Amino acid sequence: MGAGPIEAVTFDFWNTLIAEGAGGDHREERWGRALKNAGYDVDQATIERAMTDLWSWFNGEWAGNRVVGPDVIVAQAVTLLEVEPTPDLVAEMIAALEDGWDPAVMTTAPDIGETLEALRSGGLRIGIICDVGLTPSSTLRRYLDHHGFLSLFDGWSFSDEVGVYKPDPAIYIHARESLGADGPMAHVGDLRRTDVAGALAMGWTAIRYAGFYDDQSDRPEADHVITSHAELPALLLG
Repeated sequence: MGAGPIEAVTFDFWNTLIAEGAGGDHREERWGRALKNAGYDVDQATIERAMTDLWSWFNGEWAGNRVVGPDVIVAQAVTLLEVEPTPDLVAEMIAALEDGWDPAVMTTAPDIGETLEALRSGGLRIGIICDVGLTPSSTLRRYLDHHGFLSLFDGWSFSDEVGVYKPDPAIYIHARESLGADGPMAHVGDLRRTDVAGALAMGWTAIRYAGFYDDQSDRPEADHVITSHAELPALLLG
C-alpha cells in the first residue's frame, strides 16, 4: 500500500463494474444464422460446444499474455467448427462479437454510480484497467455509456488497446500515464491473479471487490476486500 493520499483509482470492468445478465448473449444464435447463410448445417449444440472450447482456448491465451482480437478469435472459432472461413462468414461472426450483449440486461454493481461520483467529487482521477475477452473495448465503452458511467472515467486501459493483459506492469503504467498521476494509486478488481497481483507489484493499494464473485484462489490477497463499492470513499478519501 502506497504512502500518502490516493491520487487516482482504477477499476476492473467485468464482475467489478458490470456483470453479464441472463438472456442477453446472442452470439451463439447469430453465429448459427451466419453458418446457415454460408451453407453449413450446424446445430446449436455443436455451436455451444465450440464456444466452450473457444473459451478454454482463450483462457490459455489470457494466462500466457497473448492478446487476441475478434479476427483471431473468429479464426479459432471456425477452426473448431471445421468450416471454411469465407469473408462473409468471418465478417458476420466478427460483427456478432462487436455488437456484444444487450446492455439493458446486464447487472451493474450496486452503488457504483454514486461511488464514482463521490470519488470524483473528492478529487480522485478514475480509470479502467480491463482484460478484454471476446467483446472488444469499443463495445465495452458502449456498455458503460448505456448505463451512464462512461463520462465518469478519465482514462481507459483496455488490453486490446494496450497490447498486454493484467498483471503485466505495462497496462498499469499505461493507466497511470493516461490519468496523469504520479502519486499513490489504487486498483479495484475481482481477481487475485490479475487485479490484485498486478496492483501489489506496482506498489498500489489493491482492493478486491467480492460483490459479484468472491475469488478464493491461493493467489496473493488484496490490502482490502470489499463487498460494496459504497465502502470505497472511506477507504480512498480518508
